Amino acid sequence: MEIILAGGHVPANFGSMGDLMVPHPIIVDFAVALLTVSVGFDLLASVVNERDLRIVAWWTLMIGTVAAALSVVSGYAAAPADASPMVTETIEFHRNLGIATLVCFATCSLWRVSNPNGFPERYRDAYWTLTFVGLGALITTSYWGGLLVFKFGVGLLPPS
Repeated sequence: MEIILAGGHVPANFGSMGDLMVPHPIIVDFAVALLTVSVGFDLLASVVNERDLRIVAWWTLMIGTVAAALSVVSGYAAAPADASPMVTETIEFHRNLGIATLVCFATCSLWRVSNPNGFPERYRDAYWTLTFVGLGALITTSYWGGLLVFKFGVGLLPPS
């Protein structure tokens, strides 16, 4: 049996089904999508002053933060132990950016949970700064993760 990929054929004689079950790339997609959507809905809610948009932003922030935490944990599990020094340094940089992203959005989540109105009116500028630092870290982390996969082949099956 062969699995046909865009780049060619990869034999499906894996050591176990666990070879296909690395959750990091799947979980990361949820974190990136949900956290980006959360920021977008918060921005939109600030412009049109719509409470329902704030509710959507709140829930996507909370679920996205959980996905970000799971991404960091699964990233530790997915990191190869036998990588070259350059790949290892890139993985460490990617990991540290992921932790920074998690810290930013976890802080935003705690800030939102502790505010009964759902959005911090006090220190609003500090909240937005933290949100955009987190969004910048998220985008940068995603870029470096893509580099690990598409330039260094981390997480891909070796050619047969």
